[in-house]
Amino acid sequence: MTLREEVDKCIPDLTVFIQELVKTPSVNGKNDELQVAKLIDSKSKELGLTSKLVAKDKNRPNIFVGNNFSSNKELLFISHLDTVDVGDLSRWTHKPFGAEIEKGRMFGRGVVDCKTGAALSIYALKILKDLGYKKAAKFVGVVDEESGSNSGLGAKYLLEEGLNARSAIYTYPGFDTVTLGHRGQIKIEVQVKGESVHSGSLSWQKREKGASAIEGLITFINELNKIKMEDTLETFPGYAFVQTPLIITAGSGVGMVPADAKVLVDVRLLPNQDNSVYLQKVEKLIKSLETEKMKYTLNVVSNAPGAVISPNERIVSILEKLDKKVMRVTPEVRGCGPANEGWMFIKAGIPTICGFGAGGSGPHAPDEYLELNTLPKILEMYVKCAIELSK
Repeated sequence: MTLREEVDKCIPDLTVFIQELVKTPSVNGKNDELQVAKLIDSKSKELGLTSKLVAKDKNRPNIFVGNNFSSNKELLFISHLDTVDVGDLSRWTHKPFGAEIEKGRMFGRGVVDCKTGAALSIYALKILKDLGYKKAAKFVGVVDEESGSNSGLGAKYLLEEGLNARSAIYTYPGFDTVTLGHRGQIKIEVQVKGESVHSGSLSWQKREKGASAIEGLITFINELNKIKMEDTLETFPGYAFVQTPLIITAGSGVGMVPADAKVLVDVRLLPNQDNSVYLQKVEKLIKSLETEKMKYTLNVVSNAPGAVISPNERIVSILEKLDKKVMRVTPEVRGCGPANEGWMFIKAGIPTICGFGAGGSGPHAPDEYLELNTLPKILEMYVKCAIELSK
């Protein structure tokens, strides 16, 4: 049987399997990933593949499918098993966990971020086995990626346990780009502690007593915007350092000068911009703003560095060539803006494509969807990439 015949034969079952994964909620912070991992484990064994759960937390196991966990000879496919929440249900026109198909699209939370990638990977391994390339590739489905791309339960734990590969593809959606890396991400929470007093009192009017934490927070945000991280990066065209206040919480009651306020800030940095240097600048700013009545506390909620691989890596040229031949597109070869766990694999010495997969749209948004007609060609490219890399 030819590769195309193998692919076409798999597509109906692959589609049903994606639906099963989407119908199994694994929202980070609400559901664990156990049931999704078990589904993949069961499907892998059904397809004649070797698989096992690898867990630091037994309720949140990673799933490994392949023949040699620690070998550096194979292509590694990576997907995360958790998803973000559905958000405002009223903005969905399809059931978030219904995996409904309409006009060539499958809708559902996590359908492209990243459950289709997991399903494609398993069927790619099945086809490779049937074609006699059993040792060309392997797969890991990791937990807790959506908590900030720096969890000790998923990718980091697997790498500590000895996971290795020749190269890797993180199976995020999109084939128009061969993604060389990603920006770093820091989330900081800054708490401001002021002094409460009656807002109608003369002592507050004269500023003899009280200190508004909201005013202190506004001052901090205004000064934060003056922080710069100079530099650009050729492989990240158009991308730069950016800070975004996401959530502000403040105040305690009517008629009371607020004694407490806090802000959560999202920060994105290029791989050549040092996360620790940025945090030092914030710490310096906080110290400069403190007074006897106004105190600032910095809490680093998450901290994942940016990462990038050379465009000369062999896997890059293989995917470029396959994209042109199979998809009839000339892909961009560059880094992406959103952070992911690719940095961990790159840091471990595994050249990792930080996003290449099926067509679709809407990760982290309502009506996330998969373009079903892209499945055969992406599956074909995954198989061909593994074979080519193994030569």
